[in-house]
Amino acid sequence: MAGNDRPLPATFLLTRNAALDLRRIHARSRREWGDDVADRYLADLYAAMGDAAANPEKGRLRQHRAAPFLMVAVRQHFVIYDLVPQGIAVLTVQHQVRDVDTLIAEQTPVFHNEVERLKRKACSRPFPRVGAKAHRGLAAEWV
Repeated sequence: MAGNDRPLPATFLLTRNAALDLRRIHARSRREWGDDVADRYLADLYAAMGDAAANPEKGRLRQHRAAPFLMVAVRQHFVIYDLVPQGIAVLTVQHQVRDVDTLIAEQTPVFHNEVERLKRKACSRPFPRVGAKAHRGLAAEWV
């Protein structure tokens, strides 16, 4: 590569649903266990999303379902995602006791529309990288 042409690091994008999921997880964790525990838990979720963006193949492919998707387990939650040109689009973050397959089947049209919108936007502008510190106040931009 010539000059400053370095490849951009893989990133993760949050759908509206995922951003709301993270906000709810953080709020409940704060009520139940306090700020420090809630912040650490959310930091772990963000770190896992970054890892999934860098290594999307490590996610468990759920292809024999109503809608194929990838997911990784993080503590008590599943991060459910799909691939986009910049890395991954996090569709939702759900507690492991939830029936994820049913949830995805019910939300497939919404998820499909958001992922397609993210893929279209990938060609029009670069997205900001969402980092582990973005969880403070949930300032992570969703697109």
